Amino acid sequence: MALSKTVDTDILIIGAGPTGLFLANLLSQMRLDVTVIEKNLSTVSEPRAISIDDEALRALQQVGLVDEISKTITRGYGSIYKGPNGKAFAISNPSSKEFGFEKRNAFHQPQFECLLAKALERHAKTELMFGVELIAFNQNTNLVTAKCRLKNGTFFTIQAKFLVACDGGKSFVRKSLDIPMFGETFAEPWLIVDLKSTKNRNFHTEVFCNSERPFITLPGPNGTRRYEFRIRQKESKNKVKTEEFVRKLLKETGPDSEEPIIRILIYTFHARLAKQWRKGRIFLAGDAAHLSPPFAGQGMNSGLRDVHNLAWKLDEAMSMKHSDLLLNSYEE
Repeated sequence: MALSKTVDTDILIIGAGPTGLFLANLLSQMRLDVTVIEKNLSTVSEPRAISIDDEALRALQQVGLVDEISKTITRGYGSIYKGPNGKAFAISNPSSKEFGFEKRNAFHQPQFECLLAKALERHAKTELMFGVELIAFNQNTNLVTAKCRLKNGTFFTIQAKFLVACDGGKSFVRKSLDIPMFGETFAEPWLIVDLKSTKNRNFHTEVFCNSERPFITLPGPNGTRRYEFRIRQKESKNKVKTEEFVRKLLKETGPDSEEPIIRILIYTFHARLAKQWRKGRIFLAGDAAHLSPPFAGQGMNSGLRDVHNLAWKLDEAMSMKHSDLLLNSYEE
């Protein structure tokens, strides 16, 4: 099919998750032309990341969103570590505010993404396009050219000064650039269970350190709660994802066995890093550049830090003749 049109932009962002949407807000505030494409038809509807830290909230001040986002979070929770007998042996509850906010806060990713996407409507030169898939791209010394496809099969081209891949751990851009990842993937799957409500009134995360089946329970905003259980070696992944099995685990570990379930998911932990984060005019950010186990809640937060670093460097590079030293400092 012939290409129907060409879109010109300063920065093309692939992926409308938290990393891509935050980068778009930063660059839009800098008055650059920004285009964001996302192959899904909307922002996410299910909870994924559930913890937002003090550095992320401070960064959100720069785009004028921290007050609105603060209304949706539960502030300042810690972690209680319990032994097999259920008794606490350690408590981590940081109270200092070096960056102006509590260090660990619960949030709802679908609500967060909606706020970031809505904020882009303030900027006339920014376009957020859902249902658009990147299928190929190339670059020269001046431009990146991306071939894109709509859900109806229509093709078009986007030309940009720079492209930033915020397209997740299975990044099409990273794989197309043949950039390897190194590190570890742990052969220890965990079962993630998100509940719509909870009878557990503990405000803090509880970490149950039991070799038989370690598990974690985390409070979420608006009375939600997440449980994470290690799956035993001989347990069938199909079986552990059934509601019957999940409710049995919940009954064994707390008061929430009858609460409504939002999502059941099996998660394999990765600790991996892309060999390089820049190739010419193309950059990797967030999960496309690095994957971390979720225990410390730093997956999404590190992605927000990536683009908080990268955005002003891209802005400066737009008017610099020799910007390699500055742009290379992003990865460093």
